[in-house]
Amino acid sequence: MRKALSFTLLCIVLAFAIIQKTESTTSAAVSSRTYDVVVYGGTSAGVSAAVQAKRMGKTVIIVGPDKHLGGLTAGGLGWTDSGRKEAVGG
Repeated sequence: MRKALSFTLLCIVLAFAIIQKTESTTSAAVSSRTYDVVVYGGTSAGVSAAVQAKRMGKTVIIVGPDKHLGGLTAGGLGWTDSGRKEAVGG
């Protein structure tokens, strides 16, 4: 019982330490950079907008909830097409 309590307390302390480190690193990184254009969404349209803004001499960053750029263009079929044979086979 005592070992389990000690282990739980250790895990909680480590979790708080990690969260504190992450918050301080994130806020410092975000506050130290400025951009002329912020594009929300890494879809094909978002990437095209960012490229055009860069060509126009602006500093650009793409932000969004996805892990990869390209949207459906890069990812293939959407979830609505997964059960439709005519969407896959043509």
